[in-house]
Amino acid sequence: MKISPTALIATIKLNLMRRPLWTSEMVQTVLDIFPPRLAGMIESGELPWAFNLGNGKNRLDVRVLAASVVEHKLGPIAAIGATKNLNLPEVINLVLPQRNVRGAELQRIFQVGTKHIQTLSEAGDIQRVAEKLPKVGPNASPRFTRASLEKFMAKRRIA
Repeated sequence: MKISPTALIATIKLNLMRRPLWTSEMVQTVLDIFPPRLAGMIESGELPWAFNLGNGKNRLDVRVLAASVVEHKLGPIAAIGATKNLNLPEVINLVLPQRNVRGAELQRIFQVGTKHIQTLSEAGDIQRVAEKLPKVGPNASPRFTRASLEKFMAKRRIA
């Protein structure tokens, strides 16, 4: 079965919106590189938007803006332009919705587990919205303020 280029591009765009940050392992797989080369690409600015989302003992937990990885392989994405020309607020807008974010959604965006989000919250790295939550159901997941997530990402950018 042959996949049309249009269908492939539509799938890539959807996944870039759903998973805007990729793990270092995913980036290494997509670019067919090893960890030292990835570190060099981040340090040199070849992959201009990387963040350390680590916490506790596992302080280094790298995520890379997916659009910059796709751009490295296929060229700039028309709707975004060259990622190296973006500023931090523009990148944050590519990653985060324009509202407070539920923990379950933040797990998907950051590609981390529940415990990771909980640890970041307990450490004061991200701030929960003060609200009474139901014990179960889709609204039982706490929300985190967009402002605290913006500060966290700015603080954790790997330059």
